[in-house]
Amino acid sequence: MTAKRDREELIKKFLGCEDEDERVVKAWDLFIDVQRAYSDEKVGVISRRERDKVRREFDRYVRKNKLRMLDEEEGLKAHELAIVREEEAGGEIKTLNSFDVWLLVDFGEVCSALVADEPDEVEGFPDAIIEFLEAPGVDEWLKERLIEKNKEAGERLLKTILVERPAEGNVHSLLVEHYERAGRFSEAEAEYKRMLSETDDEVVWANYGYFLEKRRGRYGDAFEAFKNSLEICERVGEEEAGAFLEEVKKSISRVERMKDLEGEKARVAREYQEAVWLIGDIKVFAEKRMEREIRKAQEEYVEEKDKEEIRVEDSFDFMGWFLFHRKLPDEKVPGMVYAEEEGLDGVTKERLKGLGSPEEIGAFMGALREGWNEV
Repeated sequence: MTAKRDREELIKKFLGCEDEDERVVKAWDLFIDVQRAYSDEKVGVISRRERDKVRREFDRYVRKNKLRMLDEEEGLKAHELAIVREEEAGGEIKTLNSFDVWLLVDFGEVCSALVADEPDEVEGFPDAIIEFLEAPGVDEWLKERLIEKNKEAGERLLKTILVERPAEGNVHSLLVEHYERAGRFSEAEAEYKRMLSETDDEVVWANYGYFLEKRRGRYGDAFEAFKNSLEICERVGEEEAGAFLEEVKKSISRVERMKDLEGEKARVAREYQEAVWLIGDIKVFAEKRMEREIRKAQEEYVEEKDKEEIRVEDSFDFMGWFLFHRKLPDEKVPGMVYAEEEGLDGVTKERLKGLGSPEEIGAFMGALREGWNEV
């Protein structure tokens, strides 16, 4: 019983359900069991029959207590979930991020450390968190969500780990990303420097160069960072570095060109690069938040274009169509959802509104590229 109560307390703290009806908390507890059962059945730990038994227990509890489970099919946003009393279903709904549920399903020790007043006193600290961050099979967005769910607690957790393990590169990287998302660029740069004092890694140097270019506009410093990355790659050997080496060389060429530009030429070149970055950011945003809509859109696109499948060469056109032309259930296109959530200025929003088809995106990028080539 103690373990069960402990888990329910963790659910309350981690999901912010301290003031929630106990029936709803219990339902979330059972829903987590359901998700674990599906995972266990998938890898052969339990049978499908055992999995279905767990699911039926959850369904019975929900019906008996007059609760409802809501998700995107009931009008919630992508990655939103809710369990509500039936009488509340038509009113204001407290939603949860589905990533938070998946974290509780598989990474209870990690969640416990996040909500603890003293993370270093939690059992498994810091090894459980480091293992979570290093695991290649764990979605990067899930790692990001752990910190973004409660920014203050997440930052404290990462800093506490680094006190004990200052050479943990994945922890440094996640902290840098957290600072960048918050616009705390001075702190992000300081963290990069701390990371580079612990490691002479080509990927870290390249990421630092990209940060200096994109966030700070310091092309000379970015050039030096990319050059350091290149030198490490060359010591390793081109065969081992592969495509990464080519990207570093392109980055060196780009920032070397940018650092010598002034006035109108610098403005045009910067505008082109910012447009490339913006479209890339919108693409990542959609892939993270709109998986189900992307799957639906792929079916629609194949039918509309009379194709058997979306091939690699079609991917740019498809994504452009999805981001700026294909409407979501709320009648907005993903590009505008991103613009509103990120608080982009009116001029940028108007430019995004004009990208109604892959052809228009191509023309837009082509015009910018032409300006860049004239520089």
